[in-house]
Amino acid sequence: MSIEQNSTEAKLYFVSGSLDSVGAVKVIDADGSNETVLASGSIIVEPDGIEIDVEAGKMYWTDMGPGGAADKSVADKDGRIMRADLDGKNIETLVPKGITTTPKQLALDVAGGKVYWCDRGDVGGKNVDPKVMRANLDGSEIETLIFTDVMSPVGIALDLAKGKLYFSDRYANTIKRANLDGTNIEIVVKDTKYPVDLAIDLKTRSIYWTARETGGLYCEDVDGNDMDGSSLTPIITGLLAPIGVTVDRENNKLYYTEVIISEKSGAIWQSDMDGSNARKIVSTQMPLGLFYLKK
Repeated sequence: MSIEQNSTEAKLYFVSGSLDSVGAVKVIDADGSNETVLASGSIIVEPDGIEIDVEAGKMYWTDMGPGGAADKSVADKDGRIMRADLDGKNIETLVPKGITTTPKQLALDVAGGKVYWCDRGDVGGKNVDPKVMRANLDGSEIETLIFTDVMSPVGIALDLAKGKLYFSDRYANTIKRANLDGTNIEIVVKDTKYPVDLAIDLKTRSIYWTARETGGLYCEDVDGNDMDGSSLTPIITGLLAPIGVTVDRENNKLYYTEVIISEKSGAIWQSDMDGSNARKIVSTQMPLGLFYLKK
């Protein structure tokens, strides 16, 4: 059954930024209808990434803390990793303030009991304490996996079958790959302008990423190495500031977010996997990370 035939069975969970430290966690039907705020208020400051533990019925998101939507002026470790039920109830702080500076996108290894995230860490455009981190799903056993040879990590995706994590390094204009413990870092794509979020399609062994400076969305071989991003052709162009991307493999669809920073607005788009048949499904306030869930 397609999304269009019964959209209520498929949902998009996403987070909204604000630049004013008034963020929100939301859900819509996959056709763009029925937008619902699940969590907002003082407990949600500047969220950025979101992932779902389907079996446990839990959603995880990052909160960059005050000033996180723009480059922070000071390196306060005021970011957090949060968790709640899929209806927004029972909100928990798993990783509290004082540990991570500006957590961006995150990824779950449910079977391995881990949550991974990128900490941009930069202050006023400078490279201050950038790192890739992980913890147990309950927030315990926090580890810093990568902290050298990295400038500003943002997007993250896991290839658990091969024991690899992928992350975008936006100031280095690269996408990198490492073992799940952070060792053996290698460049997958070089010279791709300001890469942000990542998504992996394990069925076709493809990696998708948004590139903010080019206003595009790209797709390449996830098993490739040292590809020249300057010679790659985006499958989507003309976006103002593309951020999040997620895959609906069953229906062969991509979903991705576009932010209009000056207007504090944006949109969520849908397309085929090759970028064709792109259409805006909803206009909404500064949508960032998103996750497709078929119920």
